[in-house]
Amino acid sequence: MSTEAAAVQEALAQELAIVVGALSASDASVTDGTCQAGAHWTATLTVKGPVTGTCTIALDQTGVTAVTRALLGGEVENPDEMAGTVSELLTQAAAAVSNAPDARGLRIDVSTAAFVDAIEFSATAFVRAIVTPLLTDPLILVIDGTLADSMPIQQQSQSSRHAEPAPVDSEVEDRIAVILDIELPLLVRFGHTELPLRALTKLSPGSVIDLGRSPDDPVELLVSDRVVARGEVVIVGGNYGVRILDVVSKSERMRSLEG
Repeated sequence: MSTEAAAVQEALAQELAIVVGALSASDASVTDGTCQAGAHWTATLTVKGPVTGTCTIALDQTGVTAVTRALLGGEVENPDEMAGTVSELLTQAAAAVSNAPDARGLRIDVSTAAFVDAIEFSATAFVRAIVTPLLTDPLILVIDGTLADSMPIQQQSQSSRHAEPAPVDSEVEDRIAVILDIELPLLVRFGHTELPLRALTKLSPGSVIDLGRSPDDPVELLVSDRVVARGEVVIVGGNYGVRILDVVSKSERMRSLEG
């Protein structure tokens, strides 16, 4: 496996630890781990970009149960709760790696998690343990499959040397640069609703307002009160971010500048 492919696996483990720590309000770290055959929650990991490949990504049943209990604050009996925990952890970690400043077009997608009663991993599987004070046992992460560079580094450098840049009129480039330097306020809207004045006057700490949207619905990104894109909330380096899922047409985006 190439150095870049190995770096992607390590980045996933580190981001998973950040997500576990953020969701459980505790410090989490990554250490070497040991995987064993048995019950796991698994998903398909698809990687595209500088690194490509399809792998199985898995979290051990014991660790998932412990994390779900820590997050929900009690016993866990519903398998859907654990499936939701696994999907949330893996999706957030994958999104964080994809959106990292040095990702260079890397795209990582994770399928819906499924429970596997017994699974065996290859001897070359990538294994890490996520450790946090809230868990008696660590959460074991296993990535089993082949990832590889989409193009060897030497070939990439040769391609970049032989590529000839398209000529650009300097005057046009200067005018474009001035426009592109304009800073615009970008707002993220989780939802909206209308309240009667009577309800507004009764608001107090602890009041709950129904925004009329499902937690799975995409959030809206607005410029000048116009929706320019939609996305999903992710955690990047311990901070909230938005992963773009859909972008409106160029004409609609330009109309937002007119506001």
